Amino acid sequence: MRLRLRVSSRPVSTGMRLGQVLDTGPMLSRTFFHPPDPHVAFLYVSRADLLRLGALFRLAATSPRSALHVPAPPGPGPLEARTTSLLVAREDTGLRPSDWPALRRAARHAAAPLTVTAPAPRPADRPDAVRRLADRHPARFAEHAGTSFVLARPELLFWMGDSLTEAGESVATDPGVHRRGESYRDDWVGFFDPDRTDDPMHALCVVAADPLFHRSGRP
Repeated sequence: MRLRLRVSSRPVSTGMRLGQVLDTGPMLSRTFFHPPDPHVAFLYVSRADLLRLGALFRLAATSPRSALHVPAPPGPGPLEARTTSLLVAREDTGLRPSDWPALRRAARHAAAPLTVTAPAPRPADRPDAVRRLADRHPARFAEHAGTSFVLARPELLFWMGDSLTEAGESVATDPGVHRRGESYRDDWVGFFDPDRTDDPMHALCVVAADPLFHRSGRP
């Protein structure tokens, strides 16, 4: 299914391929990104937000001139750790984390509502050729000016989106969510470099957290 989502389009004028930042605003209010401490990050997401975020990752994968910005929700996250906003883009946009403060300031003055249609998901499993690509060109993580960045090749961003969608679709029947209100879904080690553990991040743990499906009082 192809999701239609309402975002804000913020044009940016740069010497790179990037032409706009798509801002989700309050749409993903149950999405909390906890950056690495020291090398493992956590992404806590509700079922509805998992489905939306998966679709938006796929949109970023197919948009060489767009970056996706997910603001950090107000207030503390589910962990006793800091949260940041999240920016996702293809690596061929030319976006550098150090460019973000200036782009963010410029984009605040020219935002327009935009309805986008994300590509439909594919099966989360991938052929060996894509897995080999992930080994040769893993996704890159960086943090700058209170924002966390995931920059990757389009094939990997699309794969990440499908992984998020698959996690969202499983929440309603997940025994862990029923018992505790949350369930660990994936660690995304395969998307980042598993051998270079001195890098800022080598694993991103995706946790489905949704009290709507928590069957309180049941064993």
